[in-house]
Amino acid sequence: DVATGGGHTALTFSRHVREVVASDLTERMLIAAKNFLATQGATNVRCELADAEALPFSDASFDVVTSRIAPHHFADPRRFVHEVARVLVTGGRFLLDDNMAPEDAELDTFMNRYEKWRDPSHVRAWRLSEWQSFVESAGLQIEHIEPLGKKRYGYLDWTGRMYMPEAESQALERWLLDAPPHVAEYFELTTVGGRVESLCATYSILTARKP
Repeated sequence: DVATGGGHTALTFSRHVREVVASDLTERMLIAAKNFLATQGATNVRCELADAEALPFSDASFDVVTSRIAPHHFADPRRFVHEVARVLVTGGRFLLDDNMAPEDAELDTFMNRYEKWRDPSHVRAWRLSEWQSFVESAGLQIEHIEPLGKKRYGYLDWTGRMYMPEAESQALERWLLDAPPHVAEYFELTTVGGRVESLCATYSILTARKP
């Protein structure tokens, strides 16, 4: 599980396989994952420090590679997918679940702007068509794609989780309130008393196999 974060995906897969390697770029996240996995009694998960774009694992060493709600932080997703292909065995599968921008250029720009404003570590939510290109160029065969879905965020909780300074949160809120009507409608922006209550982001799930 690449960029495992809190270890939740690693935990889910640990119940169905012999062993899971939960990797992350930062020691802090690995400590959080280890602690969480220990509380869940997961004894077959090994946590390792790893860069998603330079995985420290041998060729053809994994049956499945997963990455969930993380690749929008990666600087070079093309390199990441090539690394996934390298470490997969023949017939192995890649499962990706991440925020993905709409194909429309205006909606793409709007979504990536508010995501990066809220979280400066956000690099880009790529379009589903771009992920398809990355996966196919790495030699993987796409098996299944979920159509773009929407995830709703309560505004105060969404910004609060990133400890946004109050002034920045208010500036982002004003910008969202000024969104063109068709953009606000697409992202299902809701307001109460002239304040943003919630909004949506788009995501998709993609699975591929190494032939």
